Amino acid sequence: GGNDTTRNSITGGVLALNQNPAEYDKLRRDPTLIPNMVSEIIRWQTPIPGMRRRAMQDTELFGKQVRKHDKVMMWYVSGNRDDEVIADPMSFKVDRENARHHLSFGFGIHRC
Repeated sequence: GGNDTTRNSITGGVLALNQNPAEYDKLRRDPTLIPNMVSEIIRWQTPIPGMRRRAMQDTELFGKQVRKHDKVMMWYVSGNRDDEVIADPMSFKVDRENARHHLSFGFGIHRC
């Protein structure tokens, strides 16, 4: 564990900093932003693409019927771009408030 996620986070983070030079400058001026930037990179890059589950019983999910044995897919990148939860989710911000509030590894603090 951790090989793909670490590699994806590092390359996605380098790309994000190159595509957002003002954020990189902000980081260079204030290195104390590094821990927050790591969480923002994990939100932005979403190192785990998605997770699929099979319904064990008929149910309703957000107004949609899900039948027993249906496959349900969760795309982490969609959750990490939810503008009802994350302000300005399409922007990469090294100083984002609540940067750890993402779904990249599920929910809550994650350490490898």
